[in-house]
Amino acid sequence: MTGFLTFIDRMSRLAELVAVALIFGYCTLMLTEVVARAQAQSFSFTWEYSQYAMAAIFALASGPAIRTAVHVRITLVTEKLPAAATKRIDVFANLVALVIVAAIVYTMWTKTSASFERNILATSVTKTPLWIPQLFVLWGFAQLWLDLLARMIRRATDRTYEWRGADKENADV
Repeated sequence: MTGFLTFIDRMSRLAELVAVALIFGYCTLMLTEVVARAQAQSFSFTWEYSQYAMAAIFALASGPAIRTAVHVRITLVTEKLPAAATKRIDVFANLVALVIVAAIVYTMWTKTSASFERNILATSVTKTPLWIPQLFVLWGFAQLWLDLLARMIRRATDRTYEWRGADKENADV
C-alpha cells in the first residue's frame, strides 16, 4: 500500500510541476499579447491558448492542493467534534468527493475521446485539435481523483494524510 501511495504522491508532484510550467506559459502568452497590442498588433492564438492553459492549470493543481492542504476547507463544525467523529466525517466526505470527481473524469474522458475520434478542431484560426488541451484537463481531474483516494486511504488507516508545508526544504515527497 505504501508503494501505491508514494506513486500517487509522485504523480501529484508531476501534475503540480506541469501546472507551474503552464502558469509561466500563460504569463508569457499574455505579456506577448500586451506588447503586440502596444504596437497596434495582435496574435490570434494568445487568447485561445491562454484559455486552454487556465483550464489545465485549474485541473492539474486541484489534486496537489488536496495533498498539501491548501484547498478551501470549512472546519467550523469538525473543530468542535471529537477526533474519531472528525475522522469518520472526513473519510465519508472524501468518499462523496471520489464519486463526484469520478463523474467528472468520466465526462472528460468521453469528451476527449470524442474529440480525438472525430478529429474536432478549434474554430479559431489555429485549428488546434481539441483533444490536446482536453487531455491535460482530463489528466488533472484524474490526478484529483487519485489524490482524494490517497487521502481517504491515509485518513482511514491513521497515516499522515496532509503535507502542510510540503514545499519547505527537506520535505517528504
